[in-house]
Amino acid sequence: MHDDSIQAVVEGLLHVRHSRLAYGGDIKLQSVEQAYKIQDSLVDKLGEKCVGWKIGCTSKMAQEMSSTDEPFYGRMMAATTFSSPAMVNFEMFFAPIVEPEIAFRFGKDLIPRQSPYGTEDIVNAVDHMYPAIEIVDCRYAVGWPIGIFPTVADNGVHAAFVIGPEIADWCAVDRPNIPVTAEVDGKFVADGVGANALDDPLNALVWLANACSARGHSILSGEIVTTGNTVTAPIFAAPGNSVLANFGGLGEVQVSFR
Repeated sequence: MHDDSIQAVVEGLLHVRHSRLAYGGDIKLQSVEQAYKIQDSLVDKLGEKCVGWKIGCTSKMAQEMSSTDEPFYGRMMAATTFSSPAMVNFEMFFAPIVEPEIAFRFGKDLIPRQSPYGTEDIVNAVDHMYPAIEIVDCRYAVGWPIGIFPTVADNGVHAAFVIGPEIADWCAVDRPNIPVTAEVDGKFVADGVGANALDDPLNALVWLANACSARGHSILSGEIVTTGNTVTAPIFAAPGNSVLANFGGLGEVQVSFR
């Protein structure tokens, strides 16, 4: 794909956000690196304040939906980041999926370097953990599911983020065994555990640190990273729905669609 073709896709994905019309173009990408090149340009042209990163496809279910065997990342923006309980306008979205996730805030910068980042580096850099919800969205006219290249290109299909209560003593939490249940309008719809995010959400942070480092990106102090869906079924939202995710003793996160 030539630079002109890449920029045409970028402009198309920008138009989606301004026009509220789904992207109907044919994205013929040959590699994930081309997809990240589109993502970088898209984020730059959006010109919005970045507050952190989302990691996707850390669970087997998500990988199967996207026809991939590895995670991917995208950026999260201040304008679409909310505190729980959140009320959001459904008109912001096309076909939103609600994902209960475990998120972290970094207290130190992780900059690109030659040697890989390890678990200890991440533990020393993270200062807080949070139960959270990420909302992902399909802005493509073909609808769900989306292949990995178009997913990455459209900023990892990130649409919104809802953050829950802060957990300072996060190292003491048994992250793989965090119990997660989700309800829509008071009715149970899905459950899971923290281990659904790469066996331990901390593993997702290690993956992100090295993926960003390899592409020349830094994870900065104060940025939030959410580590992927913890439940075992997609939660498709509709206007008027209220979704409540319970993370056991870590608290609850709620988002409602008006």
